[in-house]
Amino acid sequence: MKIARKYLLAEMSGPFLLGLASFSLVVLLQRFSRLSDLVIARGVPPNLVGRLLLALFPPFLEITIPASLLLAVLLALGRLSTDSETTALAAAGVGMRGVAGPVLIAGGIAFSAALLVAWEGIPWGHHETQRVLSRIVAERAGAGATEHVFREITPEVLVYPDRVSGDGQRMSGVFLSFRPSGGEEPLFVFAREGRFAPADESGVVTLELSDGEIHHDDRARRLYRVASFGRMDFRVPLEVPSFLGGDDPRWMSLPDLARKVEASAGTTYRYHFHRRLSLAVSCLSFGLLAIPLGMAQRARGKSSAFGVTLALIVVYYVFLAAGGAMERHSSRGMVALLWAPNLLGFALAGYLLWRSETRLTALPGPLQALLGRR
Repeated sequence: MKIARKYLLAEMSGPFLLGLASFSLVVLLQRFSRLSDLVIARGVPPNLVGRLLLALFPPFLEITIPASLLLAVLLALGRLSTDSETTALAAAGVGMRGVAGPVLIAGGIAFSAALLVAWEGIPWGHHETQRVLSRIVAERAGAGATEHVFREITPEVLVYPDRVSGDGQRMSGVFLSFRPSGGEEPLFVFAREGRFAPADESGVVTLELSDGEIHHDDRARRLYRVASFGRMDFRVPLEVPSFLGGDDPRWMSLPDLARKVEASAGTTYRYHFHRRLSLAVSCLSFGLLAIPLGMAQRARGKSSAFGVTLALIVVYYVFLAAGGAMERHSSRGMVALLWAPNLLGFALAGYLLWRSETRLTALPGPLQALLGRR
């Protein structure tokens, strides 16, 4: 039994690492053109771009880790099934339930990694992204500006340029939004031209604006103020305390989210808390559900495993999206939708594993067609 366990774990390790690299590459592919543009066209140091790329990984890992485990189990058991090695294992007394042991070990490792990502990785990724973007703007002011894109320079400052020069320094048709930290109504600035000046020794970047207007809607006093200017220097401090905290649930660790949920601070915190936990637990439900699906494969090749993986991930994300849509309507309904795919996966996997020891288990017709059974 120990030899079979080690053999199955070895069979799953390679496909898991390959799937993790492949899925991560796919989700980051759209970012590569932007990151390479920062190095080639904007002159941003490669070490900062590398740090930015590393900071983008944690939010993607919370879904790529469960997907990679699902793919690894399907590929490993699918290969054993097509080579009739599952028949040899069954003859040695290792059926579906015996296979569940190594899969649960792999699922537990993946669950721990996903939980670590949800616990600290995602908040660290958001914090590090803000720090690196601030550093990029400090060393190469304007590198973060993109035409027709709202860019958050700091949590209080938002910039939208209509046109940006090739070096990223000069802009035209500039819209700037500044929200004071005291909770006052935001200031809106419209300028014909703008230019980023390099950061000074105190870490402050100056945005030089010309020919524009400042708009402010003071709702408390029921006043709307408009001021025009020929030239204005807007100073943007890059290292601000809000980078290290704030009430944005995306930046919080699981313990912080749990405290917010316990204090009934709002359904948004409850949604992010249950969403992260549900994605981590999906490593276990996906792993168990992949056992009967993988052992039912008869067609050679990896297309059926990839097809099942993508189908289950899409179904899982439909439940997550539905839970997000229920966020403001029903807190209980939102939590139920977030956990429903895991509960369904555990129930279906448990039923198939139980049936496998008592009688021949036939999968539903659509699954048999997807798995390539004949």
